[in-house]
Amino acid sequence: MKVLLLNPPGRRIYIRDYFCSKTTKSNYLFHPVDLVTLSGTLASAHEIAVLDCMAERLDESAAAARIAAFAPEVIVSLVGSVSWEEDRRFLAAQAAAGRRVLAIGDVLHEDSLQRLEQEPWLEAALHVFANADILHYLSGARDRIEDMTVRDPSGRPERILAVGRKQRKGGFRVPRPRHELFPRQGYHFSFARSQRFATVLTDYGCPYPCTFCVIGTLGFQTRPVADVLEELDALRADGVRELFFMDQTFGVVRPRALELCAAMAQRGDLSFTAFTRPDVADDEMLAAMRAAGCHTVILGVESADDALLAAYKKGYKSSVIAQAFERAKRHGLRTVGTFIIGLPQETEASLERTLDLAVALEMDFMSLNMAVPRFGTPFRAQALALGLAQREDLVMDQGGESAFLPTQTLDRGRMLALKKRMVRRFYLRPSFLWKRLTGTRSWWELSAQVKEGLALLRRNV
Repeated sequence: MKVLLLNPPGRRIYIRDYFCSKTTKSNYLFHPVDLVTLSGTLASAHEIAVLDCMAERLDESAAAARIAAFAPEVIVSLVGSVSWEEDRRFLAAQAAAGRRVLAIGDVLHEDSLQRLEQEPWLEAALHVFANADILHYLSGARDRIEDMTVRDPSGRPERILAVGRKQRKGGFRVPRPRHELFPRQGYHFSFARSQRFATVLTDYGCPYPCTFCVIGTLGFQTRPVADVLEELDALRADGVRELFFMDQTFGVVRPRALELCAAMAQRGDLSFTAFTRPDVADDEMLAAMRAAGCHTVILGVESADDALLAAYKKGYKSSVIAQAFERAKRHGLRTVGTFIIGLPQETEASLERTLDLAVALEMDFMSLNMAVPRFGTPFRAQALALGLAQREDLVMDQGGESAFLPTQTLDRGRMLALKKRMVRRFYLRPSFLWKRLTGTRSWWELSAQVKEGLALLRRNV
């Protein structure tokens, strides 16, 4: 078949990725890892094309024209809660033009039967992108599907669930992702050291139970190191040297991570950014990552409040966080701290403590995420029980353009104002600005940092 992998158009820059959707906090946009992974799987059996309307900044009419030119029989599209109304309108029009529409995204992660009942244009919903479900579905082998919501012969939605989400474990294999099908321009990454970069996934899901994060509900599986190296070598052959690893915790399976780092160090020409956890980032792991080409680590701080860290099952305390940042600096790595703010227990005092911690850690970048009740997470159940969210609320954005949730002491307006103040106070410190100015290694990197910074501040005035 002719199959199109689609990241739909939108009025704003949307990141629809890995069962999370949001607006960009500045102007960054990385490759949607769902489509990247699916590209290899689908290309093994079908003629495929990729249309990323976010990267190419296509409006609806231009996107529709490109789709018509390719004339796919099937569209496999990302959708997101942050852009749901736009997505459903655009994709309904494609279905009306006679194309089969399948979709994957956070808004379909929960209550998928209801979504299909409400949206007659939607033929099926994928719930896993790191397996062969899409091939089995298109070939009619429904008995081999692990986890999808489809329509039965009478047209009624049914959930095929042969493998439970939390039961996914062990390894998985997918054919080499077809990075060459994605646009060569249009993607921007805040921490990249060169303009061209690739987004790579070496494992799927997460073994940690953080209650506000959807990735921990997916189970956890790893790809063989040999498969990852095949992908990296194909990228190297195409001239790509900069990587963004989308693994939620690089190094969680230590022997495997060390093997991968050793192989990358042997190649000696790769540069990358990766997520990891403070309690995983010990000296051995950080040294191996640095030797492999890592220049920036993204560490989950989340909050300065140990009680909040415990309540949301982070599994470590603020003292562990401080030690990890010190180790990373000692190994010559730039650091990014991610924070989740606006949880029900949040107060002005707890936000002030979080900002104080961000400054004290001397991190190179701070990433603030607004708490949203992600579909399928324990935090969503809590927010619904507390009356802070309603089940019918489908549009949410952790990027911080708006505050989706009030807290028990702060309304949405005050929460958003405090978040914007935190961003300004962190990034406009003279010491921080001087560090960024002197820490860049090329005119391109300096220019990219300035553009990112100005875009971030425009969103937080």
